[in-house]
Amino acid sequence: MKRYGVATRIRTELYRRFISIVRWYYNHFWGTHIGEGTRISLTAKIDKTFPDGIRIGKYSAVTFRTSIMTHDFVNNVHLPTTIGDYCFIGAHAVIMPGVTIGDHCIIGAGSVVLRDVPAHSLAFGNPARVIERNIQTGLYGARIRDGAPAETAPAAQSAADQADTMPAHA
Repeated sequence: MKRYGVATRIRTELYRRFISIVRWYYNHFWGTHIGEGTRISLTAKIDKTFPDGIRIGKYSAVTFRTSIMTHDFVNNVHLPTTIGDYCFIGAHAVIMPGVTIGDHCIIGAGSVVLRDVPAHSLAFGNPARVIERNIQTGLYGARIRDGAPAETAPAAQSAADQADTMPAHA
């Protein structure tokens, strides 16, 4: 197990708490459905035209300047966009409306995802294409190679994470 300095551990804990507040904000004020432990960059663009259509599973990572769309004004449609559990969405990726990305997927940086991506897949490009199947990912979409130990979800939830699991008031 790696040992980090006190400053690094404090910074990491503050970041986790802050990101859980961001997730809580999106879920409670905008009506998105973002799972426990999911990390979303502050520069990621979450479509607020149809926020109820944003569904992101648990322990996924949405990196900087990613756009997750739920509306298509050209065709006048609003479609739910779903990202599974334990996924990694690379920087500057664009996830188009109506797309479903399965559990344990990795989407490469700069990819434009126009079609569904099956679970346990690695996809990238413009348009994004599945280039590898049957991959396994752990926390935040980190790839697990054969024989490598998987990082597990944190055992204890912070107060902000517990607030995410409480039912929303109507």
